[in-house]
Amino acid sequence: MIRLAMFGVIALAVLAVVAMGVGRLVNNVRESQVERFVDNVYVNGVSMSGYTLEEGRAVLEQIRNERLNTTYSLTYGDSAWSFRPADYGASMDYESEIERAWNLGHVGSRSDRKAIIRNLKDAPAEFNCVLEYDQAALDAFIDDLANQLHVDPVDAEVAVTETKPVIITASRNGRDLNKEQTRENLVALIETGEGETRLPVEDVQPVVTSDNMEMKVVAKFSTDVSFRGSDSRANVRLALSYFNGYVVQPGQTADFNEIVGPRTEGRGFKKAPEYAGNELVKGVGGGVCQASTTLYNAAIMANMTILQRSNHNMTVSYVEPSQDAAVEYGVEGKDFIFRNDTEHAIYIYTDVDKENATVTIYGTRPEYHYELVSVIVEEHKSDRKRYEYDYEGKNVYYITDPPKLKTAGHGSCHSEGWLVAYDWDTKEEVSREQISYDVYVAGVNVYWRGVHDEKGNVVDPNAEKAED
Repeated sequence: MIRLAMFGVIALAVLAVVAMGVGRLVNNVRESQVERFVDNVYVNGVSMSGYTLEEGRAVLEQIRNERLNTTYSLTYGDSAWSFRPADYGASMDYESEIERAWNLGHVGSRSDRKAIIRNLKDAPAEFNCVLEYDQAALDAFIDDLANQLHVDPVDAEVAVTETKPVIITASRNGRDLNKEQTRENLVALIETGEGETRLPVEDVQPVVTSDNMEMKVVAKFSTDVSFRGSDSRANVRLALSYFNGYVVQPGQTADFNEIVGPRTEGRGFKKAPEYAGNELVKGVGGGVCQASTTLYNAAIMANMTILQRSNHNMTVSYVEPSQDAAVEYGVEGKDFIFRNDTEHAIYIYTDVDKENATVTIYGTRPEYHYELVSVIVEEHKSDRKRYEYDYEGKNVYYITDPPKLKTAGHGSCHSEGWLVAYDWDTKEEVSREQISYDVYVAGVNVYWRGVHDEKGNVVDPNAEKAED
């Protein structure tokens, strides 16, 4: 009985051990039958190897939640702004991609699945979930950032004194958010979780910067007015006075006739000698062309762009051929117009005394020192004549006396105007460009002729007689 009993106990124990072994075997078989992702399959850069479909979903959901709900700190200087992708409609649909990843090695015939698994060893499969966001909401956020960060630039303030311009207030840079770069950075944070969080803020330069303003004399040109009478010289002074303290900003155009206006006695202009064709006559505003000519040469030296300029019909005494600029109010084509195509403003000052008319231009020195050089191509003396009768007999008394030259007429001339650039330091010529070809007609030689006979009587009663 005891032995049976003992046998029975031993038998029971053996059966229990066998049962436990069989249970483990069944559980292992069941676990091995659970399907999992095959190796070398990635979704959004995460390996799915060894995960069940549900486990893979859980991993991607965690990644999605972290990606969409992470709060980033956008910074500029000491300021910071919070940015959370979920606040701007960011969402990530991983279902379609995880299904595609799962199908590898699980769909198709057995041979097809084996072939796919073999290929994955050499060529891993990558699947990326589409992450979407509300573009309008993101743009509104960027616009708000831009408005908060925007600062207008401040131009340097220049006082135009009686003698020269003076900087009285320094310029200050403005700032603006680079909105396109900001959008790229935020989209990168939404899509990858990696990106620049420092806001791309850029300096905005003012139009007039004190750092680049030299306020040096960049051009100075004078012409002789000592030969003129007081009325003629007054006309030159009055015309140039409209440019005294005149400022031409970058891109701005200056029109001589528009700025000076009509030459009338009511506006202070006087009658004085001026050209009319190839004759010298008196007219209101005579001498104004010397003002435009002086300004023209100074503008050339300051590297201004000449838009309109005409030469006189005859050469003038105060500059070389091709250096003059004829103007006539109300006559199309008879104007002097220039534009400031440099990056800096110019400040024009004028002065007319008994000896010279002078235009001085202040500003930032151009790259080169410019001069307008006259080159005469051909010239001929004038053979044209006109006679004036000397009733007072101071120059020629008798009819039989030979005529006496009163005024020599200018000869005819063909000339070229060349813009020559020189190095400021070495004075060496850098470039040479022809900017005009001008033709001047011959003037008239004026002679005195006597009108008295041998008895002192006036023979010819005519005041003047002209002939060629």
